[in-house]
Amino acid sequence: MSDELQLLDETLAAIFARHFDRSARIAVGRDFPHELWTLLDKAGLTTLGGDGAELAELVVLARAVGRAAAPVPLVETAGLAAWLVGAAEETLPEGITTCAVGHADDDLRVVRSGDGWAVSGTLHRVPWGRDSGHVAALVDGVLVVLPVPQDVRHGVNLAGEPRDTLEFHGVAAHTVVDGAVGPDALRERGAVLRAASMAGAMESALELSLAYAGEREQFGKTISSFQAVQQHLVAIAEEALCAGMAVRLAVAASPEQAGFAAAAAKNTAGCAAAVVTKRAHQVHGAIGVTDEHALPWFTKRLWAWQDEFGTAREWAAPLGRGVIADGGAGLWPRLSASVGDA
Repeated sequence: MSDELQLLDETLAAIFARHFDRSARIAVGRDFPHELWTLLDKAGLTTLGGDGAELAELVVLARAVGRAAAPVPLVETAGLAAWLVGAAEETLPEGITTCAVGHADDDLRVVRSGDGWAVSGTLHRVPWGRDSGHVAALVDGVLVVLPVPQDVRHGVNLAGEPRDTLEFHGVAAHTVVDGAVGPDALRERGAVLRAASMAGAMESALELSLAYAGEREQFGKTISSFQAVQQHLVAIAEEALCAGMAVRLAVAASPEQAGFAAAAAKNTAGCAAAVVTKRAHQVHGAIGVTDEHALPWFTKRLWAWQDEFGTAREWAAPLGRGVIADGGAGLWPRLSASVGDA
């Protein structure tokens, strides 16, 4: 990691540690942490993707969100919405702009209305829709930025993060322009950033498991001395490392390899999440499922995030097709071409 990326990582870690510790999380409860978002916004982190940031910087941001289990749409706003709007040489509106993830049931219709555009239809599973002022979405190759309507049907993912349905009835659009980014590129970037958040959550699950195993005593000695527990800890560490490395390879991939590398990152993270969550809860036993313990902050997010921007099974298909198309002789060149400077 370069000095610049290290500084960004340390800055994010310091903000989350200082301003959103356990007591702050409990005080906020299910409400949106506006003070935390204000701090991130003042630090210039909420518009990072529209300010010329590279994917490597956004991955650091996404990893920090996962490592802190921070309940804010930093990935959706900075990593996706700001990137979409910036690529189209437009400007984000004031406040929080989330990004529609491209649900199969989405149905938006954009029609000319005087000098502007009116939008009707539905967006599904929009992250933090209820807490956002605007939402960015792609409609048939067109980038649309809309004010969030009054008609919001609340939903959540398994971790309790808002995933809302937005109903638009002739809403005047803030921005309607030809999109510089296609839906496949959006899905791939979303997959890489979500995989990065998952890798960060796995790191925290590992830290919690190591700490608990080193403190919890059974039969007069810490459980970390038992071989079975050690095997769990090693498996968690292995999978967390694999997920993180797959994300790093996606960052280093060439444009020709970007799609394959994104698929590999999300597939690896999804497979790793199944192992990490199982093993971490086995290490913690009953305490790991209680509200008083931090472990569920991370395992619930891993369970939820593994389904977002494509499951491991869904991403396995393009991986398989790519390998088959290359033939046996093309497998190693494809894999080694993704390594770069990772």
